[in-house]
Amino acid sequence: MAKLNLDKLKKLRKKNKLSQSEMAELLGMKSLYPYHRKESGNQPFKAEEIIEIANYFNVEIEYFFVNEVAKNAINEKEVI
Repeated sequence: MAKLNLDKLKKLRKKNKLSQSEMAELLGMKSLYPYHRKESGNQPFKAEEIIEIANYFNVEIEYFFVNEVAKNAINEKEVI
């Protein structure tokens, strides 16, 4: 299952010297608080927002995601 890596998003924002307020403005938010809640993991990003961010930073959408496997889905070697 792919999961949004909020740390990558935050690091990319900081690397490009953008504040949370500037990111909120980029996404059409009226204040920084909705963006802050999303980057903090308290509220999910919409797919359109991730697309907008990826386009702004000129990265593939996949850059922001990591694949996670549920612990019960990992195949263990069979003992014979």
